[in-house]
Amino acid sequence: MKALWLHVRNSPLRWALPVLVTLDLAVLLLRGRHWIGVWPETGAAGQIPAYLVGVLGAGASAWASAAPTRHGVAEQLSASRVHPALLEGHRLAATAVIMLVPYLLGQLVAGALTVRTNPPGVHLFLGYLAHGVFVTLLCVCLGWAVGKLFGSVLASLVASLGCLVLMGLMDQWTGFIVLTGRPDVAIDPGALLLRFGMIAVLLVTLPWMNGGPRRTLALVPVPAFLGIMVVLFAAPVVVDREPPGDDAVCVAGRTTLCLWPEHEKYLPVLRELGARLDRLPAAFTLPPRINEFGVERVRVVDGQGNEFFDDEQGPPFFYILEGSPWSSAGDIGTAISAETFTFEDRARCAWGGSPTPTTAGCSPSGRGWRPTSSVAVPRTTARTRRPGSSRHGRSAGRSPRTGPSTSSSTGPSRR
Repeated sequence: MKALWLHVRNSPLRWALPVLVTLDLAVLLLRGRHWIGVWPETGAAGQIPAYLVGVLGAGASAWASAAPTRHGVAEQLSASRVHPALLEGHRLAATAVIMLVPYLLGQLVAGALTVRTNPPGVHLFLGYLAHGVFVTLLCVCLGWAVGKLFGSVLASLVASLGCLVLMGLMDQWTGFIVLTGRPDVAIDPGALLLRFGMIAVLLVTLPWMNGGPRRTLALVPVPAFLGIMVVLFAAPVVVDREPPGDDAVCVAGRTTLCLWPEHEKYLPVLRELGARLDRLPAAFTLPPRINEFGVERVRVVDGQGNEFFDDEQGPPFFYILEGSPWSSAGDIGTAISAETFTFEDRARCAWGGSPTPTTAGCSPSGRGWRPTSSVAVPRTTARTRRPGSSRHGRSAGRSPRTGPSTSSSTGPSRR
């Protein structure tokens, strides 16, 4: 431990700590403050800087890894009394500690801002915190390997760009980058343990790249890197949570609005929204219950035996996106419109009384109907629960046509 602390104190990378800490806090606090008071959102907001600091950490790790070659002391280190792998291990560990300090300080600030309200779900925060540690260590290991292979100042640029490109590709293939902490998902502890296991193997094998013939240097950590790739593809780190059941937080009224317990800070907004719904005219038909996404789910097993959640079979749902009340208000308004105007089958886009439902004019999400020029409109008048005054208002001022009769379309139009 004394040797590790000595390497940390003497590492030139320590002079970059103020810049890295400032950058971490700037990314955390300048993106928005909606995450304060919600533990999963706090953890996700705190680990976002890990992707940026990790890219810089890969370059810094490559620069520190290539220092013996750059200063021409590689032979002296290999002839020292201490085994070269042990020296490399101390230098690698010191680099990892220095790169973790900005990230952990950022998470500490984020947690301090949220802990004041004492919301539930602190275990979700710890999952995102640990995932950010994994991202940082992976970038450090990647940069260290690149620095050993190239052994020049160019290695820093190659490592930073390589880490950035790799994270982008892994995000497209496996969803590597986690940007939000929705309460309906969580970090899988099992997948995270597998990732940390492979990182531990990588940290143990990288110091041995300092010895042996140069042509074999790149082969030492290859199995660990391949293992990490396999784990990333085979075990997704973000998984769906089980519905909260009786722990859901609900607001009663003409319709019951329910939230995840981790989103209890939005209860005042939901109560205000519920009071407005109670003042709607009686002509509007409200669903008995509207949930936040994931609060109530139907488990379905397909023909191949795969088990999954089908959210379309449950009650209507809404989202709370980055604390915006408009995201939930829009979804709730859509649910009330569908209930009032007898929107019966979202999958087939069938409105009440429509004899020939079609999917050609449905929206991609299946939650609304959008008329398009390619959709044949049936010449039948659909039954509707539209209020009588509304029907009278729409027809006021129109004189009856003579000649061939034409009837209105069966679906409502969106403006």
